[in-house]
Amino acid sequence: MQNPLPPCPGTPNCERESRTFPGASPEALFEQAQDALGDLGPVELAVRDEGERRVAAVFRVALIFKDDVAVAVTPPSETSNTGDTSAGGSSAGTGAVLHIRSASRVGTSDLGVNARRVKRFFERLDARL
Repeated sequence: MQNPLPPCPGTPNCERESRTFPGASPEALFEQAQDALGDLGPVELAVRDEGERRVAAVFRVALIFKDDVAVAVTPPSETSNTGDTSAGGSSAGTGAVLHIRSASRVGTSDLGVNARRVKRFFERLDARL
């Protein structure tokens, strides 16, 4: 299966990344990902589908703009050939793959806000694992 999150448009106001976590179960990684996302201070945080391990969040930027963040966790066998970045070794066998997408709802440039948010998310997630 490909990355389950929608691709980014051809504008710089979106960041999409996948990383492999060979030592984590999908369930444990999903739980830690929810907590790491909550640490970033979204105005809304909702688990869309516990069975499919998906969570969505909304962040407010400059009190006017809203950014949407989606996280999905899948077993490695479901995400072969994602074409996205991978950290931590092979995705075969045990482990889990985390996909994140952060995108502005309006405009074409976000001055790097979404890229920084994804970076901070992974920093918080790595600290929890």
